Amino acid sequence: MGLLSDSFIILAAPLFILAGNIAARGGIARAIIDLATVLVGRFRGGLAYVNIVDSMIFGGISGSAVADVSALGTFLIPQMVRKGYDKDFATVLTICTAILAPIVPPSIIAVLYAWLADESVAAIFAGGYLPGLLIALGMAVPTFVIAKRRNYPREPRPTLRSAAEAFGRALPGLMIPVIIMGGILAGVFTPTEAAAVAVVYALVVPPLFYRELRWRELPEIFADSARLSGVIGIIIGMVGAFGWVLTYSKFPLRVAAALTSVAPTWWIFLALAIVLYVFLGTFLTPSEILLITVPVLLPSAQLLGIHPIHFGMVCVIASAVGHVTPPVGLCLFLGMAISGLPMEKLVKPLLPFLGAIIAVLFLVAFIPDTVLLLPRLLGFIK
Repeated sequence: MGLLSDSFIILAAPLFILAGNIAARGGIARAIIDLATVLVGRFRGGLAYVNIVDSMIFGGISGSAVADVSALGTFLIPQMVRKGYDKDFATVLTICTAILAPIVPPSIIAVLYAWLADESVAAIFAGGYLPGLLIALGMAVPTFVIAKRRNYPREPRPTLRSAAEAFGRALPGLMIPVIIMGGILAGVFTPTEAAAVAVVYALVVPPLFYRELRWRELPEIFADSARLSGVIGIIIGMVGAFGWVLTYSKFPLRVAAALTSVAPTWWIFLALAIVLYVFLGTFLTPSEILLITVPVLLPSAQLLGIHPIHFGMVCVIASAVGHVTPPVGLCLFLGMAISGLPMEKLVKPLLPFLGAIIAVLFLVAFIPDTVLLLPRLLGFIK
């Protein structure tokens, strides 16, 4: 746990976890669902698009795919089934859209990469917006095809008054990502300080505006957040020792040289890295993958002229795919628990969405400006 507490940057991770857990239990998630229904519910298969938009917005609050499925899945999956959507479709869509949470700021995995690579957290945060939007659009493609083929229902067209009410109710929750990124971009506070501000804001807003968070629930929320943060701390400590052994043996330098010889161009290197990360994601968590591989692969990436922020976002997305892939994807198991469906019922419906995610991942890998454009415009990188 020492490494977790000694690094000021990495302290942002447990604080973002806590802020996300408070937001999930405090009524913010339900308000965001209502707003998304107003925005996209009127289209064919409206609740499916609501699911995608919800994850995009809530991911900007929680930064965690697991929190996303827990907060949104328990409400959206039953609601979609009641409205006539197939349970397997509702479940796999909720599982796959949760991958947006580790990509859009404030991504916990991105904080971890910034710490490992000694890069700007603000830069990697800014680099996640466009890839997150592209993945959301990518998942909308199979959603459109399936919704039209199965004739899924539309939600009633909202009135101006109901739209205004939904926006007003969601606004306090929407201010969390605005405060986080606005404060960082304006230089008011560091990412770690932004995480602390987000926790305080999340503690104040739900009791005042949503009245769904009871103070007696806070010990359980703090305990859940501490357990997850503790797991991350233990992994960091163990991998830190492992990294010392690797460095002493000069193994990273040998791997870097081997990869450079096998992958003579940057795009072949990134393609191989994606394949490696997706494979590792079948039995390791995203945090474990980054902690083990980034110190080994980053020198090779830089040697081939790949920008560390671009490489970092490719790593973040590729490792996050492991959340939804069998046999150990955490979001997959959460979706199974919520819906009651076994894994074999979800694998086939999962494939179109997983294919869309991986297709966008290769697009992001081969077009660096999908990641670097916004950080460059904001002055975080040259």
